[in-house]
Amino acid sequence: MKKFLVILGVLILAGLVVLGVFLATFDVNRYRPLVVRELERALGRPVKLDGISLGWRQGIALQFKGFGIFEDAATRGEPLIQVEVASALVPLRPLLRKEVRVSSVVLQRPRIHVSRDAQGRVNLLGLAAAAAPAGPAAAARPASSAGQEAVSFSIASFRVTDGTLHWTDAMAQPPAERSLNRVDVLVTNIAPGQPMDVEARGALAGEAPNVHLSGRLTLPSPAGGGGRPIPGSDGSLEQMRFAIERLPLETAFPAPDGSPQLRGTLTLSLELGAMTLDPSQALRGLSGHGTVKLEEPVVANLNVLRAVFEKFAMIPGLVETLDARLPASERAKLAARDTVLKPIECSMTLDGGVLQFKGLTVQSDTFGLDGSGSVGFDGTVDVRSTLRVDPALSAALIRNVNELQGLANDAGELEIPLVVHGQAQRLAVLPDLQYVASRILATKAVDLLGEVLKQLEKRAPSDAPQ
Repeated sequence: MKKFLVILGVLILAGLVVLGVFLATFDVNRYRPLVVRELERALGRPVKLDGISLGWRQGIALQFKGFGIFEDAATRGEPLIQVEVASALVPLRPLLRKEVRVSSVVLQRPRIHVSRDAQGRVNLLGLAAAAAPAGPAAAARPASSAGQEAVSFSIASFRVTDGTLHWTDAMAQPPAERSLNRVDVLVTNIAPGQPMDVEARGALAGEAPNVHLSGRLTLPSPAGGGGRPIPGSDGSLEQMRFAIERLPLETAFPAPDGSPQLRGTLTLSLELGAMTLDPSQALRGLSGHGTVKLEEPVVANLNVLRAVFEKFAMIPGLVETLDARLPASERAKLAARDTVLKPIECSMTLDGGVLQFKGLTVQSDTFGLDGSGSVGFDGTVDVRSTLRVDPALSAALIRNVNELQGLANDAGELEIPLVVHGQAQRLAVLPDLQYVASRILATKAVDLLGEVLKQLEKRAPSDAPQ
């Protein structure tokens, strides 16, 4: 028995030596054109691959260098995904049991391009390629036929180091580009059709990581375990927590010089879920709830109150009259270039790819604003609210332009329905002019009627009945 164990040990050692020599001398790179052709056939898009190497590090170590997937062969523009180095480690023993167990997959310095065209279609192929390290062959593996044992597949860990996620949006006006840099991702417990644990972080509009994501992800897959089809298996997100910490809006959403722009430091926390990751429905399928906080908010290059009064065409020369008649301190408030706001904090929900706000309160030194609104992933802002001018300033405005009296509420505040609409870097302030005109005209009518009655009273005989 002892001799048998010795002989068996020698044979195993010899086998490992032979395997090591084979892996060290085998030129796998000569199969690179074949690998490229198979990848292009599976993806239906051009593929670039600079080199392949095979080695042994407590398992079969496979490495791809200079890997990229392009949108089309004609333009060969920015790749959907390009990876400087992609490596995988596959233990040998599970292979003997027809189990492909990958210990680890590492993508070093990948650059992933995600885009949305003018029709709203989102191209997630680059992201899917990075998130499916099993490769197209594994994803497209046919179901085993009768009498054949299925080959199981799993990955213990998938890691991305120092990556970049580039987003281009042709649907936004003007077209927008954003980059999430220094992306680090760790995904564990990966198997076809099974939920996996995800942790990710990156830096947006700065060098320090300020975007964090964690939760469970199930990737879209045409087949589940054992190759059995799963109808409608489009992937999902569960228990996802998404956070942005102190994001400078003016850097994240730059605007042309002199254009109105919302500035400040944004902190956001969301709990997310999605029943589908189908590219055509990915953004619309997101739902969740959370809180948002904006510190040091400023509407740059726009005096909101002045912009509102400039829309009052029913009172010709209103702004000019106020500039001429108001006291210096009140006139300065209307002449300020920017609108400085107090910190904003409110709860929100995410539905259909749009952040919805209720109970939104905004306060400045000249007005308060209460209402609700939404912000889309394309940066579109739509806030419907009621603007109430500070009582002291309202009194000064009414003293100098009596027609404004019709807009005053019981507290003496000028009250104006208002819509703030546009892109974050191109905001427009739109008062409800129909409401304003009706109130001002009503005030004028009352004043005119009072004047007529006074004239009639003066002309009537002293003994005439009232």
